[in-house]
Parts: sequence; C-alpha cells; structure tokens
Amino acid sequence: MHRKQRGFLIALCLCILSLSGIFGIYQYRRGQAQDVPKQTADRLAEEQASKEDAEREAANSTGTVARADTQENETEEAKIETEEDLRKIGEAELAQAAPEESEEEQQEEPEQVPVQESSAAPLLTFAENSKLMWPVSGDVILNYSMDKSIYFATLNQYKYHPAIVISAEPGTEVWCAAQGKVTQIKVDEETGTTLSMDLGSGYEAVYGQLKELAVKEGDMVNAGALLGYVSEPTKYYTLEGSNLYFQLLRDGEPVNPMNYLE
Repeated sequence: MHRKQRGFLIALCLCILSLSGIFGIYQYRRGQAQDVPKQTADRLAEEQASKEDAEREAANSTGTVARADTQENETEEAKIETEEDLRKIGEAELAQAAPEESEEEQQEEPEQVPVQESSAAPLLTFAENSKLMWPVSGDVILNYSMDKSIYFATLNQYKYHPAIVISAEPGTEVWCAAQGKVTQIKVDEETGTTLSMDLGSGYEAVYGQLKELAVKEGDMVNAGALLGYVSEPTKYYTLEGSNLYFQLLRDGEPVNPMNYLE
C-alpha cells in the first residue's frame, strides 16, 4: 500500500513538473511574440521621426537659401540703381563741361596759328644772295627784259619780257629750282599750265608750259625735286617751239632769274 501511494505521488509530481514546464514555455513564446510587434512599432516610430526631422531641416534650408537669394537680388538691384544714378550724374557733368571746353578751345585756336606759321617760316629762307638750280637743261631763247622791248617771232612784235624762256623738248623733266611751297596751279592762255611757288622772304618762282604735274597746291618741295614735264607750246610760242617759261618775283615784282641761276 505504501509502495502504491509513493508511486502515485511521484507520478503526480512529474505531471506537475511537466505542466509547469509546458506553461513556462508557453509564457516565454507569448512574451517573444508580444515583443516583436513592439520592437517593430518602435522602429517605425523612430524612422518616421527621422523622416520628419529631415523634412524640417530641408524646409529650413530651402527657406534660408530663398531668403539669401532674395537678399542678394535686392542688393544687386540696389547696386544697379546706384550705378545708374552715378552714370546719369556723370553724363550731366560731362554735358555741362563740354561747352566750357569748346569755348576754351575756341579761345586757344587763334594762338596756335602763329605758332604753326613761325615753325614753317625757317624752311623758306630764300634771300637776295641765294642761288637757283636750272629747272631744265636748254638754251635761253627769250631773255628777261624789262628795260627795253624784245622781238617775239610768233606774235611778230616787240614787247617787254618779265621772265626767261628756255628751249626744251616736250616730255623733258622740270626740276624745282629752289625749296618752296606750291601756292597756286592754274591754266594760263599764254603760259599754259602754270605753277607758282613761294620761296620765302617775298620771293616767288613761276613755272609755265607744264604738263603731268608731280606736285599739288600746298606741297612743300625740295630743290631738285620733280615738278612735272615740258608741254607742247601754246599758240603764243608756236614759232619759238616747246619751252619752259620761268619767272622770278620779289615782293610781286619781276626780277632777272639769270642773276640767281648757277
């Protein structure tokens, strides 16, 4: 009897232990099952919070950039307005100063003319003792004569002659007899294309019966430079033939070129 009771008690204890183990395992698994959703929910909550923080930071950054752009645009507009104002002020000052400068230049112009003339004067220094080069090589067929008349074959008459006429073939080169400035080029009925040149000190040289001029009015020409070529004679010199008409004036009055030709 005692042996049976002891066996029953042992079996009962084993059953109780088994039930306790099964219940413990069940509680453990149940606890794990409850922890998983909680951990998942916590993780999701953290992710949502991080996302919201990121969005807030992005919004703040965008707002800061926008404000910075706005401030920069306002600064640039203010700068442009300032530069525009400065430009307008500068134009107004220049407009006011321009007439004053123009008046000053007009006042200075008369003073500059004598300076230019005085600087050019030393270049023309022909004088009574100066010498002339022969403008062409040839024989003098009509001499200078202002004290008595001489005979002109073409005109068949005697008259005074204020120049010399040097025989030369058409196309012969005519050279500048002395340094001077070309003052006039004209076509004369008697002397054809005629060139006048200021030699300085009241002296003037006149070259007639020319063609194909190498100079123009206003040119400063050195002695020995080419002036042009001998032309066919005008109707006043048909019998004398082609020639160079050469005259020398002093203060507007003719003088004998032969006294100056070397």
